[in-house]
Amino acid sequence: MTQRTENLLGVLALLVTDELNAQPAIPALGGPTARAMLNAVGMYPDSSIELLRDAVDLSHPAAVRAVAGLVDAGLVEKKPGPDKRSVALALTASGKREVNSMRLARERMLKRVVGHLDEAEHQVLENLLIKILWHETRDASHAMQLCRLCDEAPCLKAGCPVECRDQGLPMPQRSGS
Repeated sequence: MTQRTENLLGVLALLVTDELNAQPAIPALGGPTARAMLNAVGMYPDSSIELLRDAVDLSHPAAVRAVAGLVDAGLVEKKPGPDKRSVALALTASGKREVNSMRLARERMLKRVVGHLDEAEHQVLENLLIKILWHETRDASHAMQLCRLCDEAPCLKAGCPVECRDQGLPMPQRSGS
């Protein structure tokens, strides 16, 4: 039987997911997969569809369709890849604006949610999240999937638990320790 803590965590996960998915978007970004793919192109510029499909856990045909929609919407451009058979994907100016808009909306929502905590509670939550995420990260593909909507700068600066686990590094230093 599910315990209260697990139930509450599940409710919080749904709250965050539902709010992220409810963000108004242009038609090409009507679903979370397209938004994740657009963000992944921004995080890994000039990457192949194969790398990006791994980042958002899509089959190759689904990734090709998602990229085609983003290209048609003028958010992503295809450039020649390292060999004649591949293409490299990059954000257009419109794509960069949309990624920035998505990241700002995500940041505002998450700051609002965490803003209900005082400083000591904030530290405890951060420490717990570091521990959980470090232990739950399975491999490089999973790490990319977990961080597919992240603004990586703050985590990489402080030591991202997902990145550390992926690279075989110890759990990063926790706040207040």
